Amino acid sequence: MDRIRIAMVGAGLAARLFSAAAEEVDEVEVAGIFSANPEHAAAFAAEHRLEAFASLEAIAADPTIQAVYVGTPNSTHYELALAMMAAGKHVLIEKPLATSAAEARELVQVATSRKVLLMEAYRAAFEPNIAVLRRACAQLGPVRRAVLIMDQYSSRFDAYKAGQVHAAFDPGRGGGSTMDLGFYPVSLAVHLFGESRTVTATGVLLPNGADAQGTILLGYDGFEVACLHSKVATMGIESQIAGERSVLTFDDCASPDSVRLHTAGSASSLSGRPPREIVELGRPRSGPLLVGELREFSRLVIAGELQSAVHPLANSVAVAVILDEARRQLAANSIPIRIR
Repeated sequence: MDRIRIAMVGAGLAARLFSAAAEEVDEVEVAGIFSANPEHAAAFAAEHRLEAFASLEAIAADPTIQAVYVGTPNSTHYELALAMMAAGKHVLIEKPLATSAAEARELVQVATSRKVLLMEAYRAAFEPNIAVLRRACAQLGPVRRAVLIMDQYSSRFDAYKAGQVHAAFDPGRGGGSTMDLGFYPVSLAVHLFGESRTVTATGVLLPNGADAQGTILLGYDGFEVACLHSKVATMGIESQIAGERSVLTFDDCASPDSVRLHTAGSASSLSGRPPREIVELGRPRSGPLLVGELREFSRLVIAGELQSAVHPLANSVAVAVILDEARRQLAANSIPIRIR
């Protein structure tokens, strides 16, 4: 096999991003699309000249389809992945893998027993500039502190204030800033530094219980990582990873265009003065956002490999454990937000 046929589940923004990426990956053929809303599936299929599947069972029963991409609301990931793996399909599932660590662990167990590939669609792991960042961390010497930021005013927040609750702000459907945006800095921390020793979380809750923004502080041996996330504000500042004499800055936790190494002649020159030298290490990204992850997924399926070395399932589970604990602490120690 030198090409895979993959069906899409979900006809929202994720499907559009996936479809654009698939056009750039020769090893992938999109077989068609299914949505819980048949009208959405039909419209998407007509626009992209694809088949609109009438049911999930139709995808499961089609022997010409090797894999499924799940791009649906967070709360549906677990059940959809179970159903597709039970049918022997390889599954690329949009982040987060599941809405709890228990669900994530079960999905991993099922994938192992069924001998199918399960991969979380964490696109940052396959971004060239994230690889640059990972290598550059070795130039810092001992890491002492990091601030990782993912904030973006959500287009759905205006609707929320008007009384319309989209999945992005519905805690019953896995919504909220922690799961949607907090996932990115936490995943990057795990990707770069491994599992944390401690988790401390604070945040702001909306009246319906969804978190609007927050901070997740991860403790490692000798340093800490502050993960800042928000769906109701955009700070406009860069993420940073600091060593004792040098600092890495980058403009995005998911798809950075810039990775800069700041060095100084002495530790004091980093305090209150510009660094002596700034070196641009990254390159502006280009092409559809999901190309890297889709290339990796298709390569693994064709090669008969059941896990990505770049983004192993252990990382996905570690992130789920952190997000579980963060949400537990938020529920007990949150700050209410005023809606105007």
